[in-house]
Amino acid sequence: MGTRNIDELAGIQFSGPLGEAFFAYAQQLYVLGQRWSFELDMASAEVQASLEAMYGNPLLFGLNAKWKARRVAKRLKRAQEMAHGIAEEGRKFYQAYEKHILNQAR
Repeated sequence: MGTRNIDELAGIQFSGPLGEAFFAYAQQLYVLGQRWSFELDMASAEVQASLEAMYGNPLLFGLNAKWKARRVAKRLKRAQEMAHGIAEEGRKFYQAYEKHILNQAR
């Protein structure tokens, strides 16, 4: 399998005015992280609801299905939290550049 790029990020070149490139990269990283976070949050809820509906035991009032479905959906929820973290770190990337590089040059 060949390498694959994330086109939104791969298209940004770190040449020329670096401040503009870093800002564009940070913006795109934030947007991608937010999109992934939203998608994974929705998927987690859908997975949990689907599993609860499909595997609920009427004798246990669905308690076993709820517990198991929550454990399965928890993996997507963790991925959602990581995607949210990617978005936030993308935002902080440019802030760190401003703080440590731009402010030092002034």
